[in-house]
Amino acid sequence: MKWLFLLGILLLSPGSTVVFIILDSEGNPLEGVEIYFCARKAVTDAEGKAVFENIPDLSNTPYSGCTLEIQKEGYLAVTDAFAVTEDVVLTYILYSQVTATLSGVVYFDTSDNAAPLVAVRIYDAVTGEPLQTILTDDQGRFSLELSMDRSVYAVVSDYEDQKFYLSLETEQVLVVSTKGIAADVEISVRDTERRLLEGVVIRLESGSVTYEGRTDTKGEAVINNVPHGEYTIILEKEGYTTVTQDILVTSPERDGVFSVDFVLERATGKILVTVLSEGEMLSATLVITAEGEEIARIPVEGEESITLETGTYTLEVSAPGFEPAKRQVLLLEGQTKPVDFELKKTQRTVKVTTQKVPVEIFLVGGAGIILILIIYFWKR
Repeated sequence: MKWLFLLGILLLSPGSTVVFIILDSEGNPLEGVEIYFCARKAVTDAEGKAVFENIPDLSNTPYSGCTLEIQKEGYLAVTDAFAVTEDVVLTYILYSQVTATLSGVVYFDTSDNAAPLVAVRIYDAVTGEPLQTILTDDQGRFSLELSMDRSVYAVVSDYEDQKFYLSLETEQVLVVSTKGIAADVEISVRDTERRLLEGVVIRLESGSVTYEGRTDTKGEAVINNVPHGEYTIILEKEGYTTVTQDILVTSPERDGVFSVDFVLERATGKILVTVLSEGEMLSATLVITAEGEEIARIPVEGEESITLETGTYTLEVSAPGFEPAKRQVLLLEGQTKPVDFELKKTQRTVKVTTQKVPVEIFLVGGAGIILILIIYFWKR
């Protein structure tokens, strides 16, 4: 049904003339090339020419244009699709089906500085048509297969002013000026209170390539000569939450430096405190100390969840009528650590002491009594 509809358009709607000229890679006309266009077929003559007449304008139909296929034995086929609105002459170049290897290595500035994981864009040297984009490996090398009769040039990364015309079956060496395709990356790191953080370990990763740095006393680190592209940046410091983020290194924003700022948050965990006595929850006071310094005093109604920075803490709970209890806890990042206290009631004891009266006191007292009795009876 589709072909009947298209055939009806072709018969009832005479239109433009399209002339195809088919050449080989050296500019010579190719005879006998089969061309299928807009549901028709034509074969090129000795001048490499084929003519299609009365091609309708299909730009406003559901098909939006005609499909094109160009074929000749020993050459790579060409496919295309477009709408024709006026008479036109189109030239196509056919390339050999026989392929050859194009390989090489990319350096930045000198042959001692390989350029890993940068984009190498391959263009047709005759038409300027983009053909393929490949990435160099971790040693700056690249390789691809192309028709052996195709002339090409390469552009590395996004610096299009530098074109490298390449030869097949020969190792290519591309020494690229880093102007415009690499930057010094400056990383500034602070905590949530805007204080500069020293000693933050920084890694820029792209595939198997890693750049490393560490912040100084100003909370800054500079990684030099980083090729433009996509990277994963990782920031790590003990006691802080690790940051992992994707960034795109592009043209320097100021003074040849690409700058990014980060804020690290303190790593935290949770302590779940439960206070019991004989299976019953108690109301108690929790005192938390670190390195001998009290950092929190919290009322606990049987159970309490406390968020703290990672580290080692001493927990002490007390309640009226119960013996206090103490525990030491190591809290790790992201951890919820249960800490249970079982308090014992205070044992109250009454100590009765009896003092012994010295014998001397009895003797003196007894002598006194006898003396009084003698005086009493003598006076009588």
